This record gives sequence, C-alpha cells and structure tokens, in this order.
Amino acid sequence: MAVFHYIPLHDCPAGDKFGKFIGDDIYTTKESERLLRLPLFYNLAPVDQRTVIATLLNYFS
Repeated sequence: MAVFHYIPLHDCPAGDKFGKFIGDDIYTTKESERLLRLPLFYNLAPVDQRTVIATLLNYFS
C-alpha cells in the first residue's frame, strides 16, 4: 500500500500562514496527486533496496 504524504505548500496550514501563492495552480496540485514516495533512504539495507526494486519491476512488468 502506498501512502500519500506530499501536500503542496500552498495547501498546508504553514503555507497559508507563512506563504503566498501567486498566479494559477496549473501543475502543482495535479502533479502532487501523482507522486509515489518509495521507502528508500541512506540507511536502508541492500537486501531491502532490492526488495523495493523487485516489487516495482514486478508491478510494472
């Protein structure tokens, strides 16, 4: 199961409080809904890296 974590800055409480959106939101929100965050990080064991890669390859094949 993939979990959605990315929220565009202009849609989050901190963005409302500290930021300002200028112009039209042509891409940001649409593209944020397409992101897939993979469980990869600097300390992930090589065997776990291979599991992530194999799972993706299997899914897309």
